[in-house]
Amino acid sequence: MSTPPEFSNWQEAWEWYASQTAADLATQSVDGLLRLIQTRQYDPYYQIWYTLSEKATLAQCAPTLLNVLRRESGDHLMLVRYHCAAVLFHLLGYPDDPIPPLRARAQWDQNGEEARQTAVAELAALIETHLRQRPAA
Repeated sequence: MSTPPEFSNWQEAWEWYASQTAADLATQSVDGLLRLIQTRQYDPYYQIWYTLSEKATLAQCAPTLLNVLRRESGDHLMLVRYHCAAVLFHLLGYPDDPIPPLRARAQWDQNGEEARQTAVAELAALIETHLRQRPAA
């Protein structure tokens, strides 16, 4: 990581550190990124998710990311779930805006954890169907 410059506000600092983190993560293999995610080594700028969505296929990352959605509960991990679900839906071909209803139910726990886990199971079935219909190249 480069020596940090002087920042005039928090946004400049966030963007600089995020870009440095993204550059570091870009040097990792997909397997390396998945290992970081499996061991909960999420970066504070959420760049690991963007990097993974650019490098990985759905088949490569779905098992790990579904496990993240299954295990990470509570408000303090809400943004981890948000970014994790975003990768899966991006690789499924869905736009980010508007957020698909299934993605919202799988990432947010507004209707309780049991309902969120049900949505994650629906997402897993959707991914399985998608992968069966479109085998990895």
